[in-house]
Amino acid sequence: MKPVTPRVAALLSEPELRALLERYRRENWRGVQTAVWQARIVEQTVEDNGEATFDQLAGVWSFPENATILDIGSGVGAFVIACHRRGLRAYGIEPDRIGQGGSITAIQIASRRTERHVFTVATGENLPFSDRSFDLVTMNQVMEHVSDQRAVLREAARVLKPGGAIYVACPNYLRFYEPHYKIFWIPLLPKTLGRLYLRARGRSPTLLNQITYTTNSHVRRLVRDLGSPYATIDLHREKFLEKCEHSSFLSLRASIVGRMAKLPVIGPATTWAALRFLSWTEGGVEMVVVRKNDEHSGPSQLEQPEF
Repeated sequence: MKPVTPRVAALLSEPELRALLERYRRENWRGVQTAVWQARIVEQTVEDNGEATFDQLAGVWSFPENATILDIGSGVGAFVIACHRRGLRAYGIEPDRIGQGGSITAIQIASRRTERHVFTVATGENLPFSDRSFDLVTMNQVMEHVSDQRAVLREAARVLKPGGAIYVACPNYLRFYEPHYKIFWIPLLPKTLGRLYLRARGRSPTLLNQITYTTNSHVRRLVRDLGSPYATIDLHREKFLEKCEHSSFLSLRASIVGRMAKLPVIGPATTWAALRFLSWTEGGVEMVVVRKNDEHSGPSQLEQPEF
């Protein structure tokens, strides 16, 4: 484990945060994203209050009292800081190997946004924590950036307490779109062809070399390999079924599908087909993996994670 150099500067103001983010995007994402997209993402990051993950978990999994949280791939720290605002103990790890590399890293920026020493350089394949240390492990837009997705998920499961949850969100590479380069993309395009395509468009293939494709079915297989102690909730599937139940679709086409799904004969087939279509076309994968309670489990081996 590589500790982050202790922070001595004052906490970042919003203008200072924006300036560091602009420098970080410019150095790490040059040749990957256009200047327009970099500026747009900087503004989104400045405005991000880290609450989105809480919204996604609402109604699916409840935070226990004094919950301890690990954010794998914590970026510039928005979610960890949001946890602290809620009185939760949260920690973040970040390898910061995305893009071209630069003089400023995401974890250096994160460490200057809080007075707590809760961020460290580490990889998801080798978490520096004891078994059953956390109530919640989050991996938001991380799985596509790791080299060994199976190992990362197993590590997340290892450090998870009984009754705890793993939140996984990542792109769906069955779409005709690459969400990092922000360009048209052939689903699961072989990397050799992808590099040629990117060069033809004047883009650097560096980030593509660091990406491992993710799809709904692939993530499901990885979770299934964890074994019977783990149950999976597909959030996109649950939201679709809820909209069918309450007829709350906004578009006319989706409303027609929702009505058909309620019919006695063709309803099940319609639901199956709609869910299959969603798994191909949905912009991302979003799941909550819950570890079932173990009556024979003792207390966590690590009451408070330390770096």
